[in-house]
Amino acid sequence: MKTRYPAILAAVLILAASARAETLAEASQRAAADYGERLHRAADELNVARKRIADEKAPFLLEMRAAEDRIVTAQSQMERMETAQEDSTEQRRKLLMDLDAVRKNTAYLSTLAHDGLAAFGDGLAPGEGQLLSDGIQALGQKLDDTSAGPNAQAAVAIADFMLERVRRSLGGYSAAGSSLVAGSNEVFKGTFAFMGPETYFRSDQGGHAGTVRPRSGSAYPVCYELPSWRPEDSSAFFQGKAAAVPADASGGKALRLRETKGSIIEHVQKGGVVAYAIIGVGFLALMMIGQKVRDLMALAVDAPPAVRAFLEDVYSGSWAKADKSVKQLRAPTRELFEIGLQYSESPREILEEHLQSVLLRQRLHFERRLPLLAVIATAAPLMGLLGTVVGMVKTFALITVFGTGNAGKLASGISEVLVATELGLVVAIPTLIAHGFLSQRIQKNLSLLERYALEFVTAAETAKAARKSVSP
Repeated sequence: MKTRYPAILAAVLILAASARAETLAEASQRAAADYGERLHRAADELNVARKRIADEKAPFLLEMRAAEDRIVTAQSQMERMETAQEDSTEQRRKLLMDLDAVRKNTAYLSTLAHDGLAAFGDGLAPGEGQLLSDGIQALGQKLDDTSAGPNAQAAVAIADFMLERVRRSLGGYSAAGSSLVAGSNEVFKGTFAFMGPETYFRSDQGGHAGTVRPRSGSAYPVCYELPSWRPEDSSAFFQGKAAAVPADASGGKALRLRETKGSIIEHVQKGGVVAYAIIGVGFLALMMIGQKVRDLMALAVDAPPAVRAFLEDVYSGSWAKADKSVKQLRAPTRELFEIGLQYSESPREILEEHLQSVLLRQRLHFERRLPLLAVIATAAPLMGLLGTVVGMVKTFALITVFGTGNAGKLASGISEVLVATELGLVVAIPTLIAHGFLSQRIQKNLSLLERYALEFVTAAETAKAARKSVSP
């Protein structure tokens, strides 16, 4: 539109220039007509331009409306997707919680299955281990395979296995197997009969039949023959017929108690090396006690009435009679008085020294090894305590590794380590009593000899004084 204004202005100038020749009215009319025509053409051009703009704008408007519709649709889809994402996140969280709960329950079931399988293996009747050990081992390996997480299928399999065993146990059942026979180390093949808490065994030869008990550390149980069980009754029982069957009212406790007693050698072996050391010390103490008893018999001192006649002879100065009387006395007393008679004419101090030397020599001879007996009596309980401590250290080391699942075995181990203390007290108590008895008897005899020595010195000095008073 701006390009047309200069043209109009030029036309006006031309008209103004020609106005000099034309009249003002004509020029005005002609200019108005020309201007109107030009204005009409400009309006037509403007309308054409507006129409072209409108025609060109319409597709853009349609595209814009379509784009707005698509935007609205996309926004709706986005909102739906956000809502779906939130729902998916919530559902995922719930699924994760459910999965965690399932994993925990599966792990708990696996733990229960493991403990149940262990208890099941420990609770098998004697002889059943030969039948079920392979299945138990296979289930245990399957349960321990946690490469893909807790194995719930293995737990279910263990439950089915245990249930099947319970079903078989109802009413009792029999199976082939092998067992040791008490009193021998031979293994016999035969048949096990499982009936409630009791298990019976009968060899194929038919010569051994009795109740069965487990044996620690052995793959085979032990069959204890029952002499009161008649062969015809045992044969009928294992054939599934009606028969009289003996039962242990103590539930096997009487047999286990008999097994725990064992021999003296087996009892000592439970105490280990320290127990053998205590036994050695005990034998040494026994030998010393025997020797001291022999010494005590050799130290037999005459009673005062038997010595009184000899002392009266010394009082009276009858040395010849005293020499004869002293030969009738026992060795310790005779040795003391012979030395006294030999030095009776010596001064009192010399006589007392010789008598004292005899007493000291006899004291050293008869009191020898008594202190060693006292040491043994004191050391034996300490050695027993040492053996107990060593055994307890080993027991607690085993507890650290294997735990305390079996209280019976733990109590058995503790009872074995107490064997050393028992042996220490067995050695110490008699040794202490023997030491006290021997010490008392030896001291009594030595005290009696000291009394005789003092009486002899008094008698000898009295005799010498009497002779001096009689001589002019």
